[in-house]
This record gives sequence, C-alpha cells and structure tokens, in this order.
Amino acid sequence: MMPMPPLLSSADAVEDAFYDAMRRGDLTAMMALWADDEEVVCIHPGGPRLVGLDAVRASWESILSGGPVDIQSSEVRAISGAMLCVHSVIETIQVQGRRGSETVRCAATNVYVKGPRGWRLLIHHAAPAGASESPPAAPSGAMLH
Repeated sequence: MMPMPPLLSSADAVEDAFYDAMRRGDLTAMMALWADDEEVVCIHPGGPRLVGLDAVRASWESILSGGPVDIQSSEVRAISGAMLCVHSVIETIQVQGRRGSETVRCAATNVYVKGPRGWRLLIHHAAPAGASESPPAAPSGAMLH
C-alpha cells in the first residue's frame, strides 16, 4: 500500500517541497507534489512540452537519476486566488559542464491548484533566463495601486 501524499496547506509549501525534492534527488517526493490530473504539464529548459503524469514522471526520473540537483529559487512573484496560484521564480542551478562547475539561471513559472488533497503542482515551465531577469525598480515617488 502506497503512503498517502502529504496534505499541503499552501502553494508556498508545495513550492518549498518541490525544490527540496530536487535538492535531495527524491523522485517519490517530487511526484507526490503533482496534481492527480492527466493534464499536468512540465517543460524543462530547451525541452518539449510534457503532458500527463507518466511523461512528467519519466522526465523527472531521468533528471534525478543523475543525483540531487543543486538548485535555489529566488525572486518569487506570486499571483494568488482561492483555488489557483501562479509563481514566477528565478532558479539558480549549479551544473557540471565542459568547463567544470557552471551556474545556470532559469526563469520558471509554477502553477498550483487547490483540490481535495490540498495544494498541488499543475504546471512547471522553465526556460533559460536572460542576463537581467529582475524587473526595474519603480521610479522614486511613484505610487502603484
């Protein structure tokens, strides 16, 4: 009998667990975070659109077979609703390349949906980040509302 996936009370909790599962190389923990929906979508940097849990699982299995991923997320921008939450984040990943250890930055969008089992990941889409992904600061004295 498979253990019940954790009941996650917020999109933030799912996101923390998502990046933690990558850092630990834990496929089981990673897949427990995805919505139980055949319409889940995952797009890795430079990769094709993967639709459905089987395709998403296969991609993460391949990635995590190389061991834990040295990844940090930052610069979170969140749009939240009662049943849906969208996070735009910058991922900083240490990879072993031809020139040794390299830092890769990706811009990622994570979409979370609230269901009977709490919040779950519905879409993860990551792409190489540009040189400057931080938004410009608002001009001094400007009022945003």
